[in-house]
Amino acid sequence: MAKKENQEVAKAEENAEVKEVKKTAKKSTKKVTEEPVAEAPVEETPKKAAKKTTKKVEEAPVEVVEEVKEPEKEVVAAPVVEDPVEVSVEQKLVALYTLQQVDSKIDEIRAYRGNLPLEIQDMEDEIAGLETRIANFKEESKKHQKDIADYKIKIKETEALIKKYEEQQNNVRNNREYDSLTKEIEYQTLDIQLSEKRIKEITAKDNDVAAKVEAAQQRLAELTSSLNEKKEELHSLVEGTEKEEEQLLQRSAECEKYVEDRLLVAYKRIRKNARNGLAVVGIFDEACGGCFNRIPPQHQLDICTHKKIIVCEYCGRILVDKGIINQYKA
Repeated sequence: MAKKENQEVAKAEENAEVKEVKKTAKKSTKKVTEEPVAEAPVEETPKKAAKKTTKKVEEAPVEVVEEVKEPEKEVVAAPVVEDPVEVSVEQKLVALYTLQQVDSKIDEIRAYRGNLPLEIQDMEDEIAGLETRIANFKEESKKHQKDIADYKIKIKETEALIKKYEEQQNNVRNNREYDSLTKEIEYQTLDIQLSEKRIKEITAKDNDVAAKVEAAQQRLAELTSSLNEKKEELHSLVEGTEKEEEQLLQRSAECEKYVEDRLLVAYKRIRKNARNGLAVVGIFDEACGGCFNRIPPQHQLDICTHKKIIVCEYCGRILVDKGIINQYKA
């Protein structure tokens, strides 16, 4: 019995020791678990890195940029286009007759100057032609002098050959050599005579050219002096009528504004074809004031009513009655 009790006590003690060992082991494991374990660095993938960067960007403070407003441009109102004023046929006729009278005065002023502008233009053209002609003559004379110099050089060379052949004649061995040298000397002598003849011909041509140059220069001097006189005369005439002509030209341009383009073109065409420059004429003694042909009564009535523009069936000029002429004079 004692042995059994001792065995039980020993087992109990062993169990108690085992329990204590287990308790101590559990405590050590708890401490180990409570201590922080250093985690190994994990390599981040490019996708994770991109996500982190986007998060950082999202978390970063965003700077608010204020938009600079441009100063508002002033809106310029478009110019109001006025409707073209309708001009009656009567007003057109008055404007045409006024335009005709103004253009006739301008023609009188230009006729007062006469043919001076045309004469001056002709003189200037002739002077330019003379200058070109003189320059060509001088070039031809230079060429003649060069040809004469070349022929003179050729003559000297030929004379030297003749002397050489004459010296060779003194040392000939037979008659054949002597005859050949004699023929060569004769040939060179003829060549000298030909060159002298060419020199005389060129000299005669050069003298003729020199005479032409002298005549052209005299004519040029005369034209230059007369041209200066004509220019002075034209200048004096222009000074007296220049202001009046400018005023008339301005008035003519103002009258053209009241005439439609189609009618204005017809007016200028008639004026150009007419000898006296009249495109708009009045009726005198029931006849056209341009060609003096009788106008039928019906046409006269149409002209007096001012409902449409009537032209002469013979000369094509535009016809107006005394009423239009009186309005112009008024």
